Amino acid sequence: MKTVSVALLPLLAAAIMSCTAKTETETEAVATPEPSESAAPSAEAAPDENYVPAEQVADIPIERVGFEDGNNATTIEGSITGYATIDYVFRASEGDPLNISMATQHTATYFNLIEPGETDVAVFNGSMGENMFEGTAAKSGDYRVRVYMMRSAARREETADYRLEIIVG
Repeated sequence: MKTVSVALLPLLAAAIMSCTAKTETETEAVATPEPSESAAPSAEAAPDENYVPAEQVADIPIERVGFEDGNNATTIEGSITGYATIDYVFRASEGDPLNISMATQHTATYFNLIEPGETDVAVFNGSMGENMFEGTAAKSGDYRVRVYMMRSAARREETADYRLEIIVG
């Protein structure tokens, strides 16, 4: 661990304060962003009063996953290149069984499962769970399956084809 000279502590403290301090006018000038159309809840009826819709996260594209009538499973075939990431969003109700798996020959491509109301915190990380998740929906709302490539492969602009299977219920 590196140490800081005691003589530099006042300078360091002043630098930190100047970076974090805001005057009243600067604070007032900060505007609350308008909600975007993509963040609006879907027109479909919510499964219950605790339903949480997915919101747009930064520049990650969202693809809503639908299930054909009478079917509780869907398969998506796609590919990503480099730092590209995509969120596949599907609706589930609290207590629904979930089974999500991804097959790819690219050894640095994974998915994370993100619960309703979260934008980045995953309840499952495919890089630690062999790209297979079996569990139960803890909340009602829009779940995200975020497909991504590890940085080592992304910076080389590698391309990964994948097949994602989502089963709800």
